[in-house]
Amino acid sequence: MRLRFFCCVLVVLMSASLLTLPASGQATVSFAQLNGTVLDEGGRAVVKAVINLRELDTNQSFTASTNDAGFYVIPALSPGRYELSVSYTGFGKYTQSGIVLSVGQTANVNITLKVAAKGEVVTVTTEAPTVEATRTEISNVIDTRQIQNLPVSGRLFTDFALLTPGVATGRTSIGTTFTEFEITQISFGGQRSFSNIITVDGADFINSQTGVQRATPPQESVQEFRVVNNSFGNESGRALGGIVNVVTKSGTNSFHGNAFEFVRNAQFNARNFFGRSSNRASPRAD
Repeated sequence: MRLRFFCCVLVVLMSASLLTLPASGQATVSFAQLNGTVLDEGGRAVVKAVINLRELDTNQSFTASTNDAGFYVIPALSPGRYELSVSYTGFGKYTQSGIVLSVGQTANVNITLKVAAKGEVVTVTTEAPTVEATRTEISNVIDTRQIQNLPVSGRLFTDFALLTPGVATGRTSIGTTFTEFEITQISFGGQRSFSNIITVDGADFINSQTGVQRATPPQESVQEFRVVNNSFGNESGRALGGIVNVVTKSGTNSFHGNAFEFVRNAQFNARNFFGRSSNRASPRAD
């Protein structure tokens, strides 16, 4: 009797742990991560160096310290521009600005501290691209500038995923038995459209009835998104086709906003080239 009770408890605990895995994985791939090593000029690890990371648009700060191997990691970062500073007793303070992190990125920034006089600061202002040494996935980031400036029909910003090699429009007949006219079904490498994972700020954005993504959020609210074709890690979960991670905009230090109007009306169309009347609408064939 006791053995049966113990087995039941074990099954319940294992089931609960498995249910929590997809949520944590989705949350991880929708943020960025910064890591690296801090060494001195001789190549030795600097232990317990103080790491400060500040987001330039919001002034939000993150702190960490290096371990015995001089390694540091700062997870769960929102995409944006950052300034990194490293300090340790006996070394000059190191500051690097212009670090740009994108959604789903694991960036690696290694720091070398130099012995300096008191009060001396080493500042790096070049915007060198960060390195993702631990990633083997094939992916593409669609940033804010592309979302705002590239023309797209129907304001379905997820159509920009079609700019990625190997991504095409999926067929409704093999993707789902339901037809959803408000979205574009996406196929990765010929896979069915319900084999994808679509997340918005870490939350699953798949319609449970059709198996494809829901209607897209407003185009003005999207900051950027990453399209992952293949070779993604196990934190991405059940995807057989591809992954689209969407991140919405957040507040900044500056006051800003915008307004837009989206209207489709025949009265705004140009006159038909072959029409003889002044009516802007297309002439009716008799």
